[in-house]
Amino acid sequence: MTKIEWKPQYETGIPIIDEQHKRLFARLDAVQRAVVQGSPREEIGDLLQSLMAETVEHFRTEEAIMAQHGFPDLLAHIREHELLTEKLGELAQRFEDSQDAMALLVTTFMGGWLRHHISEGDLSYARFIKSGHPDSSSGDLLLALWDQGAIKFL
Repeated sequence: MTKIEWKPQYETGIPIIDEQHKRLFARLDAVQRAVVQGSPREEIGDLLQSLMAETVEHFRTEEAIMAQHGFPDLLAHIREHELLTEKLGELAQRFEDSQDAMALLVTTFMGGWLRHHISEGDLSYARFIKSGHPDSSSGDLLLALWDQGAIKFL
């Protein structure tokens, strides 16, 4: 089984995002270890719920940063986040409803997704932000609408 771990190639250069990514990798690894070690289902379920909460928090942070900087692919990135959140919810429900090792499927799926998403998506917006691209009014508008509750990113 492949160990799920943070690697320097995932570094975005945005400290809060890099720290959150590292925590997500650590949470995925904790779930994987718990499953492999045969930990009680309740413990694995708690770890899955923690992973999902951390993931949602991370997505909100990313989306706010992208909106603030007027990242042009924000909506596509949000949709990717929504799709992963839906899939994780489905997998977590299957874990709750069954006696099989669905938690291992969650770590396998999310580990691959996270590595791909950072490499293909997150590094793209990090380059955009670090390029010194000035904040755009569209990003300000999205944040204002979000603050007013008119839209939500997840």
